[in-house]
Amino acid sequence: MNDKSYDIALLRAAPKGDADASTQCLTPVEDQLLREAFGRYGGEAQARADAALVVARYQQMGGGMWFVCGCREDGGRFPVLVPVSQTHIRRHEDGIWPGHDEACDFFRDPEQQCAILRSYRRESGNDAIRLARAFGEPGPKLERAFVGVSVARSRPTLARLLARIVDDAGLQKIPPGWRKPPSLRDQSAALWEAARGVYLDSNVRLPDFFCTSARKLGELVEKIGKTRPGRFTCTRPHGVLIARLEAIHSGALEPMAGDPIPVRGRIAVFGERAGRGGSLADNARAPYLAACVVGRAEDDGPVEVLSAYAHPCASADHLMLVDSDYERRTLAQLRSLQEWLEKKRGVGLTIEKPVFELGPVDEGENSSVGRGVCIPDFVLRATGVGDGGHEIAIIETMGFADASYRTRKTRMHAMMSAALGGAPVVMHDFVEIGSMSREEYDRAFWRGLMRLVAGRGDVPTRDGGIRRPRDIRCAPVQPPGEGEERRGTGASAAG
Repeated sequence: MNDKSYDIALLRAAPKGDADASTQCLTPVEDQLLREAFGRYGGEAQARADAALVVARYQQMGGGMWFVCGCREDGGRFPVLVPVSQTHIRRHEDGIWPGHDEACDFFRDPEQQCAILRSYRRESGNDAIRLARAFGEPGPKLERAFVGVSVARSRPTLARLLARIVDDAGLQKIPPGWRKPPSLRDQSAALWEAARGVYLDSNVRLPDFFCTSARKLGELVEKIGKTRPGRFTCTRPHGVLIARLEAIHSGALEPMAGDPIPVRGRIAVFGERAGRGGSLADNARAPYLAACVVGRAEDDGPVEVLSAYAHPCASADHLMLVDSDYERRTLAQLRSLQEWLEKKRGVGLTIEKPVFELGPVDEGENSSVGRGVCIPDFVLRATGVGDGGHEIAIIETMGFADASYRTRKTRMHAMMSAALGGAPVVMHDFVEIGSMSREEYDRAFWRGLMRLVAGRGDVPTRDGGIRRPRDIRCAPVQPPGEGEERRGTGASAAG
């Protein structure tokens, strides 16, 4: 989750080239039409036709008007959108004009949003994953940088690799009867087994150049350094380190044990805002699980860590990927419920933390209609439920209160529910909890979720008797599709 939320105001109109002289706000209808047509979650043909009338009217007003967006201010200026051909608009981010905030509808075009969406789908087949270029192959210069990653941006290749491996290793599920995480040795063994299905080059499997301990990085470095010519045919010799981190600093990773690991190039971290840069002294989302590319920057250079991607994990000894500290707290509630349901109701509950897109795939490769990434925070799957119980439920951790975030979530919750057969969506809220204390809200959330999953079966008492559970209201439960709006504004993407 991001550190800041945004309330996206209505677009304003200004004489072209003079955004500071904006004189009026667009009407809510005009603003909505432009977002539905040209915002990243829009693009339908009818919406574009309707919005063209708005574009034409403002482009012909006086000497021509620009649209000013209030999503962010940089250097005293706001981002602008320029009418084109009286039919559409484009982002104007040249020179003095800043780009849009990643929470804004206009951060990306619908077509670009479709490309972002595809990066979160699970890849099929055994094609080699492209982590490194061959020596001499043109490409961007390797430079040290910190990059924040969220679902508002395309998932980096290293992030796709990490998601695939932890998912195939079974680390994104907690089955019934689970009391504590498997040993780190067993979790590491599962990662190695999952790596068997991944290729680094046409004839090079990932396990051939792989390690899951920062302490063994030296062995991987030595092995890459001794790689015979021709072993890698399409890329330079390289390997992958997956390691637990307790902190991330500018240009270096701090593992749970051992010396800091220098990183020659980019460090990408899920949940951190892009452009934050510098030292991440707070490391609010630690601990992390990181995937690192190890190889040579130049043909005659030393073998080193070239780039890294880090994602928060459940705890130092539990490698399940989570998105935020809020999600760790939601997971603790679900774990408590899992144990109680097994002990008191005989209900087997599996907790899943999905890492891949679950939404419909009928958009096509060349779709121009964008939508958000459909990845539920948690999915519960239950067996042995009573009358009125639910075998599948979706749990969403809610970390912001602004209207744009809530609108986007409402729309996405309906899609999540449809993707999982009409499963109810339950919100674990960290902002809108009314007059309740945190403890009171969590208790109500736990009880309501218990009733939703288990149904109205009898509850055994400590003295050996039974009682019917009380009729506890479950305010956090949102029926699928309730309150859904046709289109909404953009929102913070890591919530």
